[in-house]
Amino acid sequence: MGKVVPRFRTIAQWLPTYNEIVARRDIGDKTRSNRRVYARLLSEAFSERAIGSLRPHEVSAVITKIAQRHPHLAKRVLVEARDMFNEALLAGWIDLNPAEAVKTPIVKILRRRLSMDQWQRIHDYADCCSPPWVALMMTLAVVTGQRRGDIRKMRFSDVWAEPDGQLYLHIEQQKTGKRLAIPLALRLDAIDVSVGEAIDRCRKYAVLDSDGDGYMIRKTTGGMLAATSMSWRFEEAREGALPPHSGKGTPPSLHECRSLAERTYREQGINTMVLLGHSQQSMTDLYNRDRGLDAQSQKWKTLTLVPRSA
Repeated sequence: MGKVVPRFRTIAQWLPTYNEIVARRDIGDKTRSNRRVYARLLSEAFSERAIGSLRPHEVSAVITKIAQRHPHLAKRVLVEARDMFNEALLAGWIDLNPAEAVKTPIVKILRRRLSMDQWQRIHDYADCCSPPWVALMMTLAVVTGQRRGDIRKMRFSDVWAEPDGQLYLHIEQQKTGKRLAIPLALRLDAIDVSVGEAIDRCRKYAVLDSDGDGYMIRKTTGGMLAATSMSWRFEEAREGALPPHSGKGTPPSLHECRSLAERTYREQGINTMVLLGHSQQSMTDLYNRDRGLDAQSQKWKTLTLVPRSA
């Protein structure tokens, strides 16, 4: 029947067409890759079931099962399910979207925020007891406010002068594709370190390419670090520097350096929405809570410094 009537075909048969639809959208490579994973999870969950036979309670059961172990993932899979079935609806494969009525899982914020005092204690521990790149990574993370994946791929050749004569660190964000130019003169007053100084500290601890280029945060051999190693080393230093975690939520992760940067720079009057690479202030405000132009134009959105009083 599936050869004649689309609703008798399986999700696995719909998946290649849906992936092509998503591939044509103007989204980042990382986002596109993640969405292929979410769509594949749905395909595997319903196996050989005909796409037109699925009902809301069945989709809800799959989302609930995922939410029991991975609540954030469940929320993303549901968003993908709604889009996947909506495209199938528009293509004439189904008559109703079985994911539309499914309630979004309630995702509680479980991770604790990182305070500046905690950051300093973890940094000091890493400086004495961890591989040399760990403390340097923490400093680079908090003065730039960037994500782990972007810190991991920063190179010294990403620094060059803009028409205003200032030197900038240029970042093409892995998650969003946003292009951002951060002035090396940007200084985080709380630790009295500028972006330029944080970069300079990264030069001598490990080998560089023959032309002096290389990853800012790197192995002693000069190679790129694994993202999991970056997170694990931070957690190791955190456990060594802070008392055992207690109470609700999980202890702060490396990603919390990004929230700490936002909260601290906002107090200095820096435009943190530009710094973090967000398109909406509401997203930046989530980072502020206590618990270049974009890639389409191929221009860099430049962070402007606040003039200092004499």
